[in-house]
Amino acid sequence: MPRPMKVKIFMDASASSIESQINTWLEQLGSPTIIKTDTAVANMAEKPNDGTHPCIVVTVWYELQNSN
Repeated sequence: MPRPMKVKIFMDASASSIESQINTWLEQLGSPTIIKTDTAVANMAEKPNDGTHPCIVVTVWYELQNSN
């Protein structure tokens, strides 16, 4: 039976913050197989009628190694 693919999403206004989050996450997982990544940048407001700020979203599709 095929292993289920998993998805992890990282969001922040700072590229260095996302880089740190991803590196920490990868260290915790060990050796996942990364299938695909996607990055988007958008302007977002936290509340209606607020000013917008940049938001970077990185999506990672991955599979965990077999534990056999």
